[in-house]
Amino acid sequence: MEDSYSVLARHYDSLMADTDYAGYADFYEKIIEKYAPSQPKRLIDLGCGTGSVSVLLAEKGFEVTGVDLSCEMLSAALKKASDKHIKMLLVEQDMAKLDCGENYGAAICSFDGINYLTKREELSQCFERTADSLCEGGVFVFDVNSKYKYENIIADNTFIYETEDLFLSWQNYYVKEKGICDFYLTFFEKHGEKWRRTDEYQRQRMYSDRTLRNALEKAGFEICERFSDISCAPVTDESERNFYVCRKK
Repeated sequence: MEDSYSVLARHYDSLMADTDYAGYADFYEKIIEKYAPSQPKRLIDLGCGTGSVSVLLAEKGFEVTGVDLSCEMLSAALKKASDKHIKMLLVEQDMAKLDCGENYGAAICSFDGINYLTKREELSQCFERTADSLCEGGVFVFDVNSKYKYENIIADNTFIYETEDLFLSWQNYYVKEKGICDFYLTFFEKHGEKWRRTDEYQRQRMYSDRTLRNALEKAGFEICERFSDISCAPVTDESERNFYVCRKK
C-alpha cells in the first residue's frame, strides 16, 4: 500500500474539479479583512495540497507559505505557482510540527485538513504552533467535517470516481464510538493498453465542537464566528462542515 497521497496527488485536481476555489479565496480575504485588517499580509496555508487556494491568495497580494506533508502535492503546487509566475514558499512539513517562522497575519486550513490530525495531542500541537506563528490579533480560519457528515454521508459508504484513464473506488469505514474514519482508496490507472492498480490509505478523526473549542482556548485563540460554508451560512444539526474563524488573543 502506497503513502497516503503518492497516487492521489496526480488526480487530486481532477477529482476536485467542481470545487469553488475562487469562492474559498474570496471568503478568506473577506474574513481576514474583517478581523485582521492591520496585520501583515503574510499567510500560512496549512495542508495546502496542490496549491489551488494558495495561488489565488497570492494573486490577491498575500505573501503565502504553503505547508503540506506530501511532496507530491507540493510539486503540483510549485508548478501552478511557476506557471503563473507567482512566488510562494512551500514547506514539506507535518502541520502538528509547524515551524515556518513568526509574524504571520493569518493562517488557513481548508478541506477538512484538521481532521487528518487523528490524535488529540496532534490537534493541540497544531493549534499551539499556529498561534506561535501568528502576530497578536492574527486570524486562523479552518474547517472540519461535522459529526453529521461522518455518520450520515461518509459512514460506511463507497464512492466511485471514473474517467477515461482512471477508476477509483473510495471505501469508508467509520467507528462511531472512537470517531475514527478509515479511507481505503483503490486506483486503477490506464497506462497504454494496460491498467495498473494502486492502493492507498488515509485516516481522519471527528472532533466535537467542545474539543475544538477547548484546544483553541488553550492555544490562545478566541472564536469569533462559526459557519457551515463559505457563504457564511449558520451552522445547523445537518451541516456537513463547520468553519471556525479564530483570532489570537
